[in-house]
Amino acid sequence: MLEANRSIDLLGAILDSVTDMTVAADATGTVTLMNRALRDFIGEQDGQNPGSIWDELTHWDLLDGTRLAPPESPLRQLLRGESVSPVERPVVSNKGSRRTVLAHGRPLRDLNGRVIGAIAAFRDVTEQREAEAELEFRKTHDALTGLPNRGLFVDRVTRALERARRRHWSTALMAINLDDLRGVNEQRGYQAGDQLLAEMARRLKSVVQTSDSGARLDTVARLTGDEFLLLCEHVSGDTGANQIAERVSQALAPVVTVGGADFRVSACVGTTVTVDATRDPDALIAEAQTALRRAKQHGPGRHELFAEEMRAQQRERVEGEAALRRALERGEFRVMYQPKVSLAIERMVGVEALLRWEHPERGTIPPLQFIPLAESTGLIVPIGAWVFEQVCRDTLRWTEMSRAGTEFMVSVNVSGRQFESGLVGLFKEIVARTGVDPDAICLEVTESTVMGDPEMAITTLREMKGLGMAISIDDFGTGYSSLAYLRRFPLDEVKVDKSFVDGLGRDSEATAIVAAVMGMAHALGLSVVAEGVETEQQLIALRALGCDVAQGYYYARPQPASDIDALLGTRLGERSKGAGAAIDKNAGSGTVIVVDDAADVRQLARFSLASAGFDVMEAESGEMALALARRVTPDCVVLDVNMPGMSGLDVCRALRSDPNMSGLTIVMLTADTQASEKVEAFTLDADDYIIKPFAPRDLINRVAAAMRRRREPPAAGPMNAAPGAEQLELP
Repeated sequence: MLEANRSIDLLGAILDSVTDMTVAADATGTVTLMNRALRDFIGEQDGQNPGSIWDELTHWDLLDGTRLAPPESPLRQLLRGESVSPVERPVVSNKGSRRTVLAHGRPLRDLNGRVIGAIAAFRDVTEQREAEAELEFRKTHDALTGLPNRGLFVDRVTRALERARRRHWSTALMAINLDDLRGVNEQRGYQAGDQLLAEMARRLKSVVQTSDSGARLDTVARLTGDEFLLLCEHVSGDTGANQIAERVSQALAPVVTVGGADFRVSACVGTTVTVDATRDPDALIAEAQTALRRAKQHGPGRHELFAEEMRAQQRERVEGEAALRRALERGEFRVMYQPKVSLAIERMVGVEALLRWEHPERGTIPPLQFIPLAESTGLIVPIGAWVFEQVCRDTLRWTEMSRAGTEFMVSVNVSGRQFESGLVGLFKEIVARTGVDPDAICLEVTESTVMGDPEMAITTLREMKGLGMAISIDDFGTGYSSLAYLRRFPLDEVKVDKSFVDGLGRDSEATAIVAAVMGMAHALGLSVVAEGVETEQQLIALRALGCDVAQGYYYARPQPASDIDALLGTRLGERSKGAGAAIDKNAGSGTVIVVDDAADVRQLARFSLASAGFDVMEAESGEMALALARRVTPDCVVLDVNMPGMSGLDVCRALRSDPNMSGLTIVMLTADTQASEKVEAFTLDADDYIIKPFAPRDLINRVAAAMRRRREPPAAGPMNAAPGAEQLELP
């Protein structure tokens, strides 16, 4: 007996170390052994006699929530001689908590095969099942709003069409797009935007939960961003669909407060109604989205029903997508490159890669005609990967061709859809495969791309920056970037949009915007590129504002990579049609003092002249200029006419009266175009008179020419009575 008790104690100790809940019972159902895990589960204390039947201490429930009769409990099944394979059961413990357990066990028999007891084990899998359910929910639902995603919505539509087939009713699908969510994001931040989206989702669910007119509003789903889908069953044709769309508008209309501000939200709605239960759900969604695009074209808050005439537009879209796929497969895309020129040295310092489609029948198709379709269909991802690999191969060749120490960078555009498709991993793979130096690649992203989801953009851009690539923000100024966000982006360059460059010199607002962008960018240590430069006047204005790099038809149109090979190391200013004279090959000898009370003018003039080889000094006043000139005896003085205190004309007069300055070249510099001032300057024997703002190339050439004239004066004659008279423009 003592030996038997010891065996039972040993068995109890072993079972107490097991994490599964374990119970043994005799043939009458009396519990003879229960381990610690099970005691904890049902609330029994150590030392308490476990003689009561466990069935009485726990309540087994079926999956539908009904109570399981005691004879059907796992332990009772075992005592009847039935084996229990692993079976999952919901159970309510003696503590009142609802858990999910996995039960299995076997009956105990004597030598004659009679059941003398049973032993069962139960594993608590509640947390595991909850985690699995959460994971499954996330696969089929939107994380922010908790609404079904597109995949679950398509499944719901499939089921709805099957019901429609049996019951002979109409089904409607609605695509809903909130108007101006971006404005909320920009005014109050993206957290406020998310709060608004969650509230709009709640309101749309309220529409689903309150049906009328016999219609059954079954499901609302969120696609991406601010677009939702609504499934409606038993709809009374177009009239019923219009009524539901009106209810959607009414549900969204009340003021919503987010981020401490009140907003009114409207939405555009596109609807398709069908009585054909055999329709494909994806095709119906596409029809609703086609109608939505038509509604958005007419302004905010509009509703459009899909009509047959829209089918041609939809068919054109499908055919366009197929053509894009074929173009990628057949190698119909081409990468062209447009030079980017440093305004300080008039030299090409890089290019921007631009995609072109060489269609076998339609010829060259510009990007504006196919990039939006590539974006909306997702084809921009494989197309973008092809472009990036081609750019890397061309860049590798150009960096090998460039002179040692010469910086040359190739820019390539990155779309928002690429951001969402493992962009960093793709770039790593292509860089490794091609062997290109990432330092020679600049990734251009549009302002709208990075501001669509700033936090995601910041993370992705930092990762790409970590690869060694430069980052440029394109089309800057066309959106509403927050400066706080802009400072957080790991940028190297800001590109000023062509729409602002077009207005330079004739549109005060555009000029002010360009000046503000340049000032902000330079304050953040960023380079500024102006795109779409087409005229000399735009170039002069950009130089005066301190722009670093220009790009546009003024210098060169986009061209094949082979043509860029020939341009490496050249000064594009010499090649551009109508660009003016080339830089004087004899420029770059002598000391020049630049005198102006405006620091930016002095800086631009010094930078320009120094780049041509002149030894340049600066003075910010007439008095300082006169003292400096008498000390160093320069070869030339570039002299601002209008300065506080001693004017440029006074300095010119004083220098010309000094016998030690007889060979000095004086070039007057002014923003005043009055003829009387020019006459006075030349009367004082000035060698040239340049109007601000000036082009660096023009300044270099005219300073060099004036110095040459002063050293080698032309023979006296009626046409040369006054030096520089060829520049004199009398009214």
